[in-house]
Amino acid sequence: MSIEVEKGVVDFDENIAMWLEQYRHAKTKIKEWEEVADVARSHIEASLGDNEIGLYKGQEVVRFTTVITTRFDIKRAKEMLPPQVLDLLQIQSNQRRFTLVEQEKE
Repeated sequence: MSIEVEKGVVDFDENIAMWLEQYRHAKTKIKEWEEVADVARSHIEASLGDNEIGLYKGQEVVRFTTVITTRFDIKRAKEMLPPQVLDLLQIQSNQRRFTLVEQEKE
């Protein structure tokens, strides 16, 4: 059982420590596989060149299409709009960020 040692701080038990180790291990494996995926993707993209569709044995296996997006340029808006208008347009939100704390190696 985990125990709250002070407000906002909890001391994990062995069960949660096991989950923490599994999480660390999984994140490491994900990073390794993301590197493999990045290399594979770069080879596939190079083979496609300017083409949008890749086939293997007559079957479509990959698409590399152009997507156009429209975004709001906040930096430019700050240059052009008075602060009062910017204050009216800003929305504040709260989120919790999950961060693994790296242990110092002895």
